[in-house]
Amino acid sequence: MSRVGLRPIEVPSGVTVTFDGATAKVKGPKGEIVRELPDMCKYEQEGSTIRVTRSSDEKKARSLHGLSRTLLANMVEGVANGFSKELEIIGIGYKAEVKGKELVLTLGFSHLVHFKLPEGITVETPAPTKLKINGIRKDQVGQVAADIRQLRPPEPYKGKGIKYVGEFIQRKAGKTAAST
Repeated sequence: MSRVGLRPIEVPSGVTVTFDGATAKVKGPKGEIVRELPDMCKYEQEGSTIRVTRSSDEKKARSLHGLSRTLLANMVEGVANGFSKELEIIGIGYKAEVKGKELVLTLGFSHLVHFKLPEGITVETPAPTKLKINGIRKDQVGQVAADIRQLRPPEPYKGKGIKYVGEFIQRKAGKTAAST
């Protein structure tokens, strides 16, 4: 039995959830998300609580039970509070700035890197070497953060590159360590 799927979803005030078959529409102060959820589950709303139950005990229905509940909970959380990821740029001369709907990065290449921001994503640069990615869809925020990090992943010798705030980079010893 899915323990994740059994937990109820609390809907905060100011957020409305409507179901049309397996399509969920969640509207809140930060925006609106419409998503097709797995139809092997039933979605019941009682006041400010939503419960997800599965239609049968088939293997597929059991595996989609927790997923359906988590997707719906992330939609509610996203329109209520939003999601954010923070990145850190390490390296001399490495920096980032936002120009309109585009992120311009200087990452030690012979050219500037222009990263086009998708709809629904905003990026703040509190410092030239810090990025804060915000949005209402958790999967989209995480994917944009991963795409930006992929432009220059941190290297293991000096740690130069783009990393998540709080990420630990395993460092390697250089050539001088072998000659002792």
